[in-house]
Amino acid sequence: MNDRLSAISGEYIDKAVEAAFRQARLVETVRLSRIFLFTSAVINVLFLISDWRFYGEPHFFVAIPARAFVVVVSLACGCLIECTKTPRGAQNVLIIYEVLVALAVGLLVTSHSDIAIFAVIALPAIYYLALPTSFAVTLPMGAFCSIVLLFCFIHSHPQPGMQPGLILATFTVNTALAIIVSNTNRLRRLEWASGQATKRANAELDASRKMLEKIFMAVPIPLIVTERESGRLLHANRAASSYFGGVEHIRAHDSVSRIYADPRQREALIARIDRDGHVDGFEVTIAMHDGSTREMILSGSRVELDGTNCVITGGVDISARKAMEARLEELATRDPLTSVLNRTAFFDRSAAEMDRARRARQPLSVLMIDLDYFKLINDAFGHAAGDLTLKAFADLCRAQLRSHDFIGRLGGEEFACVLAGAGSAEAAVIAERLRHAAEDLRISGAPSNLRVTISIGVSEFREDDPDVAAPLARADLALYDAKLRGRNKVVLADQAEVKGPRVLAMASARS
Repeated sequence: MNDRLSAISGEYIDKAVEAAFRQARLVETVRLSRIFLFTSAVINVLFLISDWRFYGEPHFFVAIPARAFVVVVSLACGCLIECTKTPRGAQNVLIIYEVLVALAVGLLVTSHSDIAIFAVIALPAIYYLALPTSFAVTLPMGAFCSIVLLFCFIHSHPQPGMQPGLILATFTVNTALAIIVSNTNRLRRLEWASGQATKRANAELDASRKMLEKIFMAVPIPLIVTERESGRLLHANRAASSYFGGVEHIRAHDSVSRIYADPRQREALIARIDRDGHVDGFEVTIAMHDGSTREMILSGSRVELDGTNCVITGGVDISARKAMEARLEELATRDPLTSVLNRTAFFDRSAAEMDRARRARQPLSVLMIDLDYFKLINDAFGHAAGDLTLKAFADLCRAQLRSHDFIGRLGGEEFACVLAGAGSAEAAVIAERLRHAAEDLRISGAPSNLRVTISIGVSEFREDDPDVAAPLARADLALYDAKLRGRNKVVLADQAEVKGPRVLAMASARS
C-alpha cells in the first residue's frame, strides 16, 4: 500500500488509498455531519429568536429570512446526508450547505451587529475545523466563505481605515486554519494506517492461530498442552482424545500426573525439560481410564501461552513394541518348554550374580539337579509325559525356591540353580526341601503312577573361582556322586567321593 502523505494537504497521494480511507470513515463522517447540521439548526433557531431585537429596524427584514433560510438549509442537509452512501455524496451535501449558509450569513453581517465581526472570523473556522470534507474542498470553501462575509461586511459599512487590517486578519486566520487542517488530516491518516496495520496483523495472527490449531488437531499422534506447575490440562488434539477414550477423565483431575502409572514419571519429565528445554525418547507407563496400562514414548518442550508457562508433549504408543521385545527376550533367554532360563541366559545371569557376590563379599551357592531315570519315563510313558514332567518340575522349582534365586535348564533333564546369599549349609537345606517336594510331585495330565525323584549336587562359590563354570563343575561331580550312591540324594561337593573326571562311572550313573 502506497501510504505517502502530501506535504500540503496531509492526505494520501495515492487516490485509491485516500478513497479507501474516506470510505472507511464514511459512517463516522455521516454521524459527525448529522450532529453538526442539526446542532446548527438548533443554534440558528435560537439566533432567529434573538434577531427579533431588530424588529422595527430595516435590517429585521433581512435578518429574519436569512436566519430562517439557514435553519431550513441545515435541516434539509441533515436529512439528505442520512441518505448518502458514498463519501462523495456526503461531501456534495456539505458543499451545498457551505455555499448556501455562507451567502445567508453574508446578508446577516450587513447589520454590523456586535457579533457580525465574530461571524466573519468564526464561520470560516467552522468550515475548516468542523466539516469533514477533503482538503481540496475545505480550502476553497473556507476562502469562499471568508471572501463573501468580508465583502458583505465591508461593502455595507465601508471604513477605509479598517479594511486592510480586517483583510490581513482574515488571510492570517485562513492560513492558520489551513495548516491546522493539514496537520489534522495527517494525524487522522496516520492513526487510520496504524489501525489498519493492527487489524491486518490481528487478522494474520488469527489466521495463523487457526492454521496452527488445525495442524495441532490434525497431528496423528496424541498431543497435550499442560500448565507446567500444576499439570492442569489446557489443550488436547483429536488423536489424544481418541487415545485416552476422551479427555474428560483427564480434565477431571487437577493434574495430568494422575494419568501416569507412577506420578514421579511426570516429575522426571519436567526436570529433563527444565534442564534441556526439551526431551525426546522419554518412556512412561500410562494408566488408562479403564484401569489398563499402556507404554508410551514421549517428546516434550516448554512453551508459553498467554503468559503461562506450559509444556507440550506428544507420545507414541509402544505397547505392542514392548510386548514384542518382551516376547523376543523371552524367546532368547527362556527355555521354550519349561520357561526357565536357557543355558546361555543362565550362564550370563550367573556371571553377573557372581560378580555382585564377590563385590559384596556374600556367599553364593549353585545346585546341579538331574531327574532320576528320566529316560525310563520317556520309554515307559512317552515323550509327551516326559515333557509334562519337565514342565511340572520347573514349576515346582519356582514355587520352592526363594524369590531372588533363579534356575536354568542346561539340557535334557538337567537343571542348575543359583542361590544368592546362601552358603553350602543353607543351600543343602534348600536342596533337601526341593528333593522332598519332588517325591510328592503329582503331574497333571500324566499317568497317576508316574513318580519323580531327583539327585542334587551342591557347591559353594569360592574367591579363587574364575567364573561360574568352576562351582558348577564341582556341583556336577557331586551330582554324579549322588547318582552313584543310588540317586534321590543331595550331595555337597566337599563331601563327594568323585573328585575328578571319571567318564565311565558318570556315563553309567547317567543311564
